[in-house]
Amino acid sequence: MQTLRDMITRGSFPAGFHLQEIPLAERMGVSRTPVREALGMLAKEGLLEPGPRRGFKVRTFTAKEIVDAYEMRATLEGMACRQVAESGLEPDDIRRLRDLLDIGDQLVEGGRFTTAEFGVWSEMNCAFHALFVTRCSNALLQTFVEQCDRVPLAGPRDLHWFQDDQRNFAVMQQLHRDHQEIFEAAVKRQAGRVEARMREHIYLSRDLVQARFRQQTVGFDAAVSQPIRQELTR
Repeated sequence: MQTLRDMITRGSFPAGFHLQEIPLAERMGVSRTPVREALGMLAKEGLLEPGPRRGFKVRTFTAKEIVDAYEMRATLEGMACRQVAESGLEPDDIRRLRDLLDIGDQLVEGGRFTTAEFGVWSEMNCAFHALFVTRCSNALLQTFVEQCDRVPLAGPRDLHWFQDDQRNFAVMQQLHRDHQEIFEAAVKRQAGRVEARMREHIYLSRDLVQARFRQQTVGFDAAVSQPIRQELTR
Protein backbone atom coordinates (compact mmCIF):
# COMPACT_ATOMS: atom_id res chain seq x y z
CA MET A 1 0.00 0.00 0.00
CA GLN A 2 2.85 2.38 0.76
CA THR A 3 4.15 2.13 -2.80
CA LEU A 4 0.75 2.98 -4.26
CA ARG A 5 0.29 5.81 -1.76
CA ASP A 6 3.64 7.29 -2.76
CA MET A 7 2.74 7.03 -6.45
CA ILE A 8 -0.44 9.01 -5.82
CA THR A 9 1.03 11.69 -3.57
CA ARG A 10 4.01 12.22 -5.90
CA GLY A 11 1.72 12.80 -8.89
CA SER A 12 2.21 9.58 -10.87
CA PHE A 13 -1.52 9.66 -11.61
CA PRO A 14 -3.44 12.85 -12.53
CA ALA A 15 -6.34 14.05 -10.42
CA GLY A 16 -9.49 12.17 -11.44
CA PHE A 17 -7.53 9.26 -12.91
CA HIS A 18 -9.45 5.97 -12.80
CA LEU A 19 -7.41 3.32 -10.99
CA GLN A 20 -8.12 -0.24 -12.12
CA GLU A 21 -6.98 -3.36 -10.29
CA ILE A 22 -5.59 -5.35 -13.22
CA PRO A 23 -3.42 -2.62 -14.80
CA LEU A 24 -2.13 -1.61 -11.35
CA ALA A 25 -1.33 -5.19 -10.39
CA GLU A 26 0.58 -5.68 -13.65
CA ARG A 27 2.44 -2.41 -13.24
CA MET A 28 3.43 -3.21 -9.64
CA GLY A 29 4.12 -6.89 -10.25
CA VAL A 30 1.68 -8.20 -7.63
CA SER A 31 -1.64 -10.04 -7.57
CA ARG A 32 -4.99 -8.25 -7.65
CA THR A 33 -5.80 -9.01 -3.98
CA PRO A 34 -3.24 -6.68 -2.34
CA VAL A 35 -4.06 -3.99 -4.91
CA ARG A 36 -7.77 -4.27 -4.10
CA GLU A 37 -7.04 -4.01 -0.38
CA ALA A 38 -4.71 -1.06 -0.89
CA LEU A 39 -7.28 0.83 -2.96
CA GLY A 40 -9.86 0.35 -0.22
CA MET A 41 -7.49 1.59 2.47
CA LEU A 42 -6.39 4.61 0.44
CA ALA A 43 -10.05 5.50 -0.14
CA LYS A 44 -10.57 5.47 3.64
CA GLU A 45 -7.55 7.75 4.01
CA GLY A 46 -9.11 10.22 1.58
CA LEU A 47 -6.63 9.91 -1.28
CA LEU A 48 -9.17 8.16 -3.51
CA GLU A 49 -12.89 8.52 -4.09
CA PRO A 50 -15.51 6.30 -5.76
CA GLY A 51 -15.06 6.15 -9.50
CA PRO A 52 -16.76 4.62 -12.51
CA ARG A 53 -17.43 0.91 -12.80
CA ARG A 54 -17.12 0.24 -9.06
CA GLY A 55 -13.53 1.41 -9.06
CA PHE A 56 -11.72 4.38 -7.57
CA LYS A 57 -10.34 7.61 -8.95
CA VAL A 58 -7.60 9.87 -7.64
CA ARG A 59 -9.12 12.57 -5.50
CA THR A 60 -8.70 16.17 -6.56
CA PHE A 61 -7.03 18.36 -3.94
CA THR A 62 -7.36 22.14 -4.04
CA ALA A 63 -4.54 24.55 -3.36
CA LYS A 64 -6.32 25.59 -0.15
CA GLU A 65 -6.33 22.01 1.12
CA ILE A 66 -2.60 21.76 0.51
CA VAL A 67 -1.91 25.05 2.29
CA ASP A 68 -4.15 23.94 5.17
CA ALA A 69 -2.07 20.77 5.48
CA TYR A 70 1.10 22.85 5.82
CA GLU A 71 -0.47 24.96 8.54
CA MET A 72 -1.54 21.85 10.42
CA ARG A 73 1.95 20.41 10.03
CA ALA A 74 3.46 23.61 11.43
CA THR A 75 1.31 23.42 14.55
CA LEU A 76 1.74 19.69 15.09
CA GLU A 77 5.46 19.43 14.35
CA GLY A 78 6.11 22.54 16.42
CA MET A 79 4.33 20.85 19.32
CA ALA A 80 6.35 17.69 18.76
CA CYS A 81 9.61 19.66 18.90
CA ARG A 82 8.54 21.36 22.11
CA GLN A 83 7.74 18.04 23.77
CA VAL A 84 11.05 16.54 22.64
CA ALA A 85 12.98 19.54 23.98
CA GLU A 86 11.15 19.38 27.31
CA SER A 87 11.99 15.70 27.78
CA GLY A 88 15.47 16.00 26.24
CA LEU A 89 17.03 14.30 23.21
CA GLU A 90 18.69 10.94 23.67
CA PRO A 91 22.42 10.74 22.74
CA ASP A 92 21.60 8.49 19.76
CA ASP A 93 19.08 11.04 18.51
CA ILE A 94 21.63 13.84 18.79
CA ARG A 95 24.13 11.80 16.80
CA ARG A 96 21.51 11.00 14.18
CA LEU A 97 20.52 14.65 13.79
CA ARG A 98 24.16 15.68 13.49
CA ASP A 99 24.64 13.10 10.74
CA LEU A 100 21.64 14.56 8.89
CA LEU A 101 22.98 18.09 9.32
CA ASP A 102 26.32 16.90 7.93
CA ILE A 103 24.48 15.87 4.76
CA GLY A 104 23.01 19.37 4.57
CA ASP A 105 26.47 20.87 5.10
CA GLN A 106 27.83 18.84 2.18
CA LEU A 107 25.01 20.04 -0.07
CA VAL A 108 25.69 23.65 0.87
CA GLU A 109 29.41 23.19 0.26
CA GLY A 110 28.57 21.80 -3.18
CA GLY A 111 27.31 25.25 -4.14
CA ARG A 112 24.38 24.10 -6.26
CA PHE A 113 21.01 22.36 -6.12
CA THR A 114 19.99 20.47 -9.23
CA THR A 115 18.20 17.18 -9.88
CA ALA A 116 21.38 15.42 -8.72
CA GLU A 117 20.90 16.83 -5.21
CA PHE A 118 17.11 16.51 -5.20
CA GLY A 119 16.87 12.97 -3.83
CA VAL A 120 19.59 13.44 -1.22
CA TRP A 121 17.91 16.49 0.26
CA SER A 122 14.46 14.89 0.15
CA GLU A 123 15.53 11.80 2.10
CA MET A 124 17.51 13.83 4.63
CA ASN A 125 14.64 16.27 5.14
CA CYS A 126 12.14 13.46 5.74
CA ALA A 127 14.41 11.84 8.30
CA PHE A 128 14.98 15.15 10.13
CA HIS A 129 11.28 15.90 10.50
CA ALA A 130 10.35 12.30 11.28
CA LEU A 131 12.78 12.05 14.19
CA PHE A 132 11.05 14.81 16.14
CA VAL A 133 7.59 13.45 15.40
CA THR A 134 8.43 9.89 16.39
CA ARG A 135 10.29 10.92 19.56
CA CYS A 136 7.51 13.11 20.98
CA SER A 137 5.68 10.05 22.40
CA ASN A 138 2.29 11.41 21.36
CA ALA A 139 0.58 8.76 19.25
CA LEU A 140 -2.37 10.99 18.35
CA LEU A 141 -0.08 13.77 17.14
CA GLN A 142 1.86 11.26 15.05
CA THR A 143 -1.35 10.05 13.42
CA PHE A 144 -2.41 13.58 12.51
CA VAL A 145 1.02 14.36 11.02
CA GLU A 146 0.78 11.22 8.90
CA GLN A 147 -2.61 12.40 7.61
CA CYS A 148 -1.14 15.79 6.65
CA ASP A 149 1.78 14.12 4.88
CA ARG A 150 -0.67 12.15 2.72
CA VAL A 151 -1.96 15.34 1.13
CA PRO A 152 -0.13 15.66 -2.22
CA LEU A 153 2.67 18.25 -2.23
CA ALA A 154 2.33 18.90 1.52
CA GLY A 155 4.83 16.48 3.07
CA PRO A 156 8.54 16.91 3.84
CA ARG A 157 9.44 14.75 0.82
CA ASP A 158 7.89 17.22 -1.64
CA LEU A 159 10.24 19.87 -3.01
CA HIS A 160 7.66 22.14 -4.61
CA TRP A 161 10.18 24.99 -4.63
CA PHE A 162 12.38 23.21 -7.18
CA GLN A 163 13.00 25.79 -9.93
CA ASP A 164 16.24 27.08 -11.45
CA ASP A 165 19.53 26.08 -9.86
CA GLN A 166 20.41 29.38 -8.20
CA ARG A 167 16.96 29.85 -6.70
CA ASN A 168 16.96 26.26 -5.44
CA PHE A 169 20.34 26.74 -3.79
CA ALA A 170 19.26 29.90 -1.97
CA VAL A 171 16.12 28.23 -0.63
CA MET A 172 18.05 25.14 0.38
CA GLN A 173 20.56 27.29 2.29
CA GLN A 174 17.75 28.93 4.25
CA LEU A 175 16.07 25.63 5.05
CA HIS A 176 19.39 24.17 6.16
CA ARG A 177 19.94 27.12 8.51
CA ASP A 178 16.48 26.41 9.91
CA HIS A 179 17.47 22.80 10.57
CA GLN A 180 20.61 23.90 12.38
CA GLU A 181 18.69 26.34 14.60
CA ILE A 182 15.99 23.78 15.35
CA PHE A 183 18.66 21.26 16.35
CA GLU A 184 20.52 23.73 18.56
CA ALA A 185 17.33 24.80 20.33
CA ALA A 186 16.30 21.18 20.90
CA VAL A 187 19.71 20.23 22.32
CA LYS A 188 19.62 23.23 24.65
CA ARG A 189 16.08 22.24 25.67
CA GLN A 190 14.71 25.63 24.62
CA ALA A 191 11.15 24.38 24.24
CA GLY A 192 9.51 27.64 23.21
CA ARG A 193 12.22 28.52 20.71
CA VAL A 194 12.35 25.13 19.02
CA GLU A 195 8.57 25.10 18.65
CA ALA A 196 8.59 28.58 17.09
CA ARG A 197 11.48 27.77 14.73
CA MET A 198 9.86 24.58 13.46
CA ARG A 199 6.64 26.47 12.78
CA GLU A 200 8.51 29.21 10.92
CA HIS A 201 10.41 26.54 8.97
CA ILE A 202 7.21 24.90 7.72
CA TYR A 203 5.53 28.26 7.12
CA LEU A 204 8.33 29.05 4.67
CA SER A 205 7.42 25.95 2.66
CA ARG A 206 3.76 26.98 2.83
CA ASP A 207 4.60 30.43 1.49
CA LEU A 208 6.67 28.93 -1.32
CA VAL A 209 3.91 26.60 -2.44
CA GLN A 210 1.41 29.48 -2.35
CA ALA A 211 3.72 31.54 -4.56
CA ARG A 212 4.08 28.66 -7.01
CA PHE A 213 0.32 28.21 -7.30
CA ARG A 214 -0.16 31.91 -7.94
CA GLN A 215 2.23 31.64 -10.87
CA GLN A 216 0.02 29.07 -12.58
CA THR A 217 -2.47 30.03 -15.25
CA VAL A 218 -5.34 28.45 -13.31
CA GLY A 219 -6.81 30.15 -10.27
CA PHE A 220 -5.18 29.75 -6.88
CA ASP A 221 -8.19 27.84 -5.51
CA ALA A 222 -8.56 25.65 -8.55
CA ALA A 223 -7.97 21.92 -8.39
CA VAL A 224 -4.41 20.62 -8.53
CA SER A 225 -3.99 19.14 -11.99
CA GLN A 226 -1.26 16.88 -13.29
CA PRO A 227 0.57 19.70 -15.15
CA ILE A 228 0.76 21.70 -11.91
CA ARG A 229 1.97 18.65 -9.99
CA GLN A 230 4.73 18.10 -12.54
CA GLU A 231 5.75 21.76 -12.43
CA LEU A 232 5.92 21.80 -8.65
CA THR A 233 7.69 18.47 -8.17
CA ARG A 234 9.95 18.17 -11.20
